[in-house]
This record gives sequence, structure tokens and C-alpha cells, in this order.
Amino acid sequence: MKKKLFVSNLDFEVTEEQLLEAFKAVEEPASLTLATDRETGRSKGFAFVEMSSEEVAKRAIEELNEKQLNGRPIRVCEDRGKGGGGSFSKDGGPGERKQREYLPPIQRMQLFRRKRKLDPFLEDPTKTIDYRDIALLSKFVSDRGKILSRRMTGLTAYNQRKVAKAVKRAQSLGLMPYSN
Repeated sequence: MKKKLFVSNLDFEVTEEQLLEAFKAVEEPASLTLATDRETGRSKGFAFVEMSSEEVAKRAIEELNEKQLNGRPIRVCEDRGKGGGGSFSKDGGPGERKQREYLPPIQRMQLFRRKRKLDPFLEDPTKTIDYRDIALLSKFVSDRGKILSRRMTGLTAYNQRKVAKAVKRAQSLGLMPYSN
């Protein structure tokens, strides 16, 4: 039974005759197809070689893999077809397709880790939000007197609304300045 081989990493100037000579060192191939560009006629850098038997194909892989051809090491391996997954089962005979092995997703790398701020009112349930507690409310206000966002404060949405209400009330009563 004939065995098809895939030859890659070929020099773009390699001809079918040069490739045929390299494979004749093992045994005369049954067929040789060098992939060429339609417009330029130049090699695309890979070829398909069909050997007469599986033993000869294995010997060709052992002898010609990483062999220099036109100054480049060629790679010779079994052809897996267009799908790339192969169409043979574990025992080597025709059957079910191999299951594809999926790689884990690439995780984003954080350059700067943001320090996680926790809601102080959830940590200590005895704390309450009061418009008269200026020291506590000033932590949630910027230098210009604007209320900081939840991203900056780490508050829950509920507590953020309560703090915003208390800051506005303290500013309207004159306990806190609108801007510094």
C-alpha cells in the first residue's frame, strides 16, 4: 500500500528534479508533487511525495528529515490530509477521526494590578453613613469636591447612593465645601 509524505521547509528555488534526487537515495518515489505558485511558477516551499510502501516511507522520514537541501533543512513527515487531524483511529486502521486537542484560552496578563477596595460598610456592620460624619465622607470625595465613582471607592451600588446623598446634604448645609 502506498504511503504519502509531506515535505516542508523547502527552499523556494528547489525544483522537482532536485527533490526527486534526494528521495531516490532512499527509493524511487511513486509520485512527487511540488506545490508551485500559479503566476510565478516558483515553489511554495512544500511538496507531497508518495512512496511505494509504509516501510519505505518510514525509512525516508528517518533519513531525509532535517537533511540539508539547497542550504535549508527539510522536514519530512506523514501526510495528514487537508483537515490536519488525520482520519485513522488509535489502532491505525480507517475509522473515526481523532478528537482535536483544544488548548486552554490565553489569559490576559495584568501589567498593573489594581488594589481591590472593599466596602467599609460591609466589613463593619456597625458603621453607618451620616451626613454629619465629615471625616468619613471626605474619603469618598475628590479634591475638587466631586463624589468619586464606585470604581474608585469600592462601594456597593446601594452604599454609593447613600454616600452620594449624604455628601450632597453635607455640602448644601455647608458642612463640606463644594470645592477646595
